[in-house]
Amino acid sequence: MMHHAGRTRRLTLSGLSLLGLTACQGLIATRPSIDPPPTTARDGGRTDASLDGSLGPPLPAFVPAAATLHRLTQIQYQNSVRQLLGATVRAPTDLELDTQLYGFANIGAAEVTVSPRAAEQFEAAGYNVAGQIFGDPAARMTLVRCAPSTIEDPCVRAFVQRFARSAWRRPLSTMELDRWVNVARTAARAYGDTQKGIEYAVAGLLQSPNFLFRVERGETDPSDPSRKRYTSYEMASRLSFLLWSSTPDEALLDAASRGELLSADSVRAQARRMLSDPRAHQALLGFFREHFKLDRIAPQTRDAMAYPLWSPALVRSMVREFEQIVDDTVLTRDGDLRDLLSTRTTFLDSNLARLYGVPGSFTDTPTRYEWPANSPRMGLLTTAAVLSNFAHAVTTSPTLRGKFVRQFLLCQTIDPPPPEVTTDLPPPLPGTVQTLRQRLEELHLQRPSCAACHERMDPIGFGLEHFDAIGAYRTTDNTLPVNARGDLDGRAFANARELSLAVRTHPAMVSCFARNVYRYATGHVEREGEEASIAGITQAVSSQGYRFSVLLTELAASDGFRYAAQ
Repeated sequence: MMHHAGRTRRLTLSGLSLLGLTACQGLIATRPSIDPPPTTARDGGRTDASLDGSLGPPLPAFVPAAATLHRLTQIQYQNSVRQLLGATVRAPTDLELDTQLYGFANIGAAEVTVSPRAAEQFEAAGYNVAGQIFGDPAARMTLVRCAPSTIEDPCVRAFVQRFARSAWRRPLSTMELDRWVNVARTAARAYGDTQKGIEYAVAGLLQSPNFLFRVERGETDPSDPSRKRYTSYEMASRLSFLLWSSTPDEALLDAASRGELLSADSVRAQARRMLSDPRAHQALLGFFREHFKLDRIAPQTRDAMAYPLWSPALVRSMVREFEQIVDDTVLTRDGDLRDLLSTRTTFLDSNLARLYGVPGSFTDTPTRYEWPANSPRMGLLTTAAVLSNFAHAVTTSPTLRGKFVRQFLLCQTIDPPPPEVTTDLPPPLPGTVQTLRQRLEELHLQRPSCAACHERMDPIGFGLEHFDAIGAYRTTDNTLPVNARGDLDGRAFANARELSLAVRTHPAMVSCFARNVYRYATGHVEREGEEASIAGITQAVSSQGYRFSVLLTELAASDGFRYAAQ
């Protein structure tokens, strides 16, 4: 705040005629519209199984998608602020909520602008985090690396140049650098405080669209003038937000300055380095949280009489178990990504041990646990997180569970029900005793108007009927024995373990996984011209042990990630 003429006011950046958030509108005006939704993969059309090159017609030649702007998501903003200013900074959490499109906030980020309310939030956040650092002499010295007495001290210009390069993910032009040093100069004069002047420059740089948006325009590809390649600095940004959900580090920016990130091999090398950094674990878990819709579990309710174990603490344990399985299987051990469906390793705390009926002494701290060979549980499909996420308040839902497998694990579209069809399951007739499966078979599979869609979902979901609406194992439903037999595209199974193995080995599973990571990485739904790129990534993964790290490095080095339409 600034004291002047008996009043207290804030020196505003807009009053200094700087590039402000309103400039975002000009940048976004030419943004292309969102890609069409995923195409259906059924009824004789090419399914994802064809992407390994063994099925279906030849893929069209690669055609890159248009470059676009991506506003930072909440987690990307928070991670970037901490990386720029220090891990102790309390990054604001009261920012405008992310918009998810086609399952991912990264896709939504290509569509959102900055609303007036969001502009106010980003302005307040910029002043807040800058104030935290400059209010702490030790933190300020760590950041600025000098204690200038005037703005004319050369170290001020050096700091602004260094900080802005990291914040904007590229070097500043001489004109830009002069402008921001002048911001510091003007604020320092107004406050009579050199450090306050530098603080205002930092706050302003963090409000600029060059920080809040990933500005990726590309440059004409000298080897193919019909398309653009992302510049070396733009590739640094694309890599860092894919693998770290944060701004590039100095090593990555230095590589960009040398033009190294124009080479696919150099991109692979940087991706491998970044994957070995602990930041990659939390960032990549973000993909799994979004893809498996984990944020939808906590708001759900359960009938307290039927499910007395349901609680916020149990939900936190569910999500933590899911994340630890993913982290252990494909991030820490760099294992076969298909093992996510078949691993017997899990992590139990007292809440989950009680839910799962596992004897022994457990605490609030998760403990590694191996399911025995005869256990009904195996992999992510039998975790409480997945089972409860696709269920109702009182009953299970073979339809929701089967739809999840079909759409999210195999990338096959299920059409919505016709408008005139009610999706509410009527209560059973008085005096009848039936399992949910028996009711669904009568209502969904024996009626032609319902069977066309439900025969593609319910027989998959039946395989998980041994687990109730919060994931506890059961042998009966409404006093009758559970029948968990089902079918997945011609492969019969008798229980959840066999269903998990059927999904694990389904021809579409790996390519679907690659497709969804591609969408997450690029921030758009793929176009037909990008199918060849996804097929190449899938082939590389399939030939190199199905490792998640291979998927990420090959995706980063792919034409689809490195090139844009002219």
